[in-house]
Amino acid sequence: MSAADPILDAAIASLEESGFRRDVASVALILGSGFGAIEERCEASAHIAYEEVPGFARPAGTPGHVCRLSQGRLFSRNVLVFRGRYHAYEGFASRELVFPVRVARALGASVLVATNAAGGIRDDLLEGSLMAITDHINLMGINPLVGRQRLTHATAFAPMAGAYDPSLLDKLEAAAARAGESVTRGVYAAVLGPSFETEAEVRMLRGLGADAVGMSTVPEVICARALGMKVVAFSLITNRAGSREDSHAHNLSRGSNTEGRIARVLEELIQSLP
Repeated sequence: MSAADPILDAAIASLEESGFRRDVASVALILGSGFGAIEERCEASAHIAYEEVPGFARPAGTPGHVCRLSQGRLFSRNVLVFRGRYHAYEGFASRELVFPVRVARALGASVLVATNAAGGIRDDLLEGSLMAITDHINLMGINPLVGRQRLTHATAFAPMAGAYDPSLLDKLEAAAARAGESVTRGVYAAVLGPSFETEAEVRMLRGLGADAVGMSTVPEVICARALGMKVVAFSLITNRAGSREDSHAHNLSRGSNTEGRIARVLEELIQSLP
């Protein structure tokens, strides 16, 4: 590891002391809201709570966001599993949001699989739909590459065209089909939150070309691409954006109730990844 980033070096050293090994898992999986129980299927050779790793911020304690990192066998592949993520609306800085991605890259992961819960904007994206993310619109007002000090090994002016790898998108669609699921492609808009969108904001997002909206994922994707990782991501549509019945509890419940479906898709996808 480069001595240019002592905090990242300390994180990796601590993880190695806890049983994590470099260059074992090429795939890193981030489990979004409501999907955390999938991590319990991992036959972990090592696991640790985020707050025990140097450089990881202490989780804010948002309901449904258990934060733990595991390394081991999941769906017959060696993977790094990030159960839970940091959110900007919890008060974390952009670089805190993406530190797990930097750790994954330092441990040897070259592919990032990201999942999230999102609100459907496009008319066909109803509750329970799965959307493969083809592109994003960053309306969060933050970017993890901002700052005088560059992220170690990251491209400062990272291109975002093709951020969601086309070949991995094809693999995701094929994986969903094998799992008996239908997945549709769409553009994900990321907003700051934590309040849900107004009806006027949903109309604006629709006009901008967004098909679904959420409060995560984009900073992690930007960081992963700047570090040279390939990215594939998909959303579970847990609500219709702009609904007066929007609630975090509803979205968590929708994710938990759909865990089996998500797990089947992830199993097929992860087994097909390079």
